Amino acid sequence: MSDSDSYEINASAPNHPDAKHVDAHLVIDKSEWVPGKHPDPQQRHEGQTEYLERYIQCLRCGQEALNERDLPVECDRR
Repeated sequence: MSDSDSYEINASAPNHPDAKHVDAHLVIDKSEWVPGKHPDPQQRHEGQTEYLERYIQCLRCGQEALNERDLPVECDRR
């Protein structure tokens, strides 16, 4: 990892004050609109064309997961 990469990783946390540590990861909450009906039938509604998907993303390695349990223990930092 070059010095500039190290700076970028360390500097990303101030831009995300809500970031939290999960094992070796530094994660933030993310969400995006996904086309289609929600995969959970209880959260679908008539005429639904998209739904909001919430997930977490590691600022260091970019790994995305639906919850903290799904993240690998090790962080493969870029």
